[in-house]
Amino acid sequence: MMEAEARAALASTGSRAEVIWMEKGLHVRPDELRTALQQTIDRAEKELGAERILLGYGFCGNAMAGLHVGDCELVLPRIDDCITLFIGSRERKAALEGGVGTMFQTSDWSDTDESVLSQKSRLYEDYDEDEAEEIFQMMFGHYHRIGVLDTHCYDLEPVLESSRAVAQALGFEHCVYDASNQFLVDLLSGGPFDEKRFIVKGPYDTITLQDLRIE
Repeated sequence: MMEAEARAALASTGSRAEVIWMEKGLHVRPDELRTALQQTIDRAEKELGAERILLGYGFCGNAMAGLHVGDCELVLPRIDDCITLFIGSRERKAALEGGVGTMFQTSDWSDTDESVLSQKSRLYEDYDEDEAEEIFQMMFGHYHRIGVLDTHCYDLEPVLESSRAVAQALGFEHCVYDASNQFLVDLLSGGPFDEKRFIVKGPYDTITLQDLRIE
C-alpha cells in the first residue's frame, strides 16, 4: 500500500536493506496480518540472518501487538496508521479533516480491489439495491471527502483523475494535501531512532498493547 513511497525512501537513503513485500489486503485483516508478519520475521531471522527488522507499518488495528523477535532488533514507527505515517502526526491529520470524514488515499491505495467503488460494486452484485445501499451507508456513510496525499513519490495526475471521478460518483468533496515519506526515510536511515517516533524492541522482546498506546 506504500510501495512508491518505500522505493523512494530506499533510493534517497541508499539503504541496502532487503525488502520483503507483504500482501496489500492484509492491512484490513489484523489477525491475518499479525500471523503473516510473524512468519516473515521468523523467516528473516532464520534464513537471512537479520540483525535488525524494520516494519513499514502503522499499528493497523493493533495487528503489531504480540510480534516478537529472537536474537535481533525490531523497529516500528510509533503511529496509529499509514495515513498518519504520510501526514506526520494525528494532530495534523485531525486539522486537515476539520471534522469532515475524509477518505485519504495515495497512488497505491487508489489502485486496489479494496477501493470504495469496487466495494460498492460488489455490494450491488450481492444484494438488492435497497440492501446494498443500506450496507454501503453503514460502511462509508461517515465519509464526505476524498483526500489525496501527495507524497511526491509518484505521478500525481493519474491519481487525481481517478480520485476526482470517485468523488464525483459518490458526491464527495475532493482535496489534495501535501504529505511525505519522511517516516520511511528515517526508518531506513539506520538510527539512532527517536523513541517518541519509533518503537524499538531488543532481542527476545515482544511488542505489547501497552507499546501501541499513543498519549
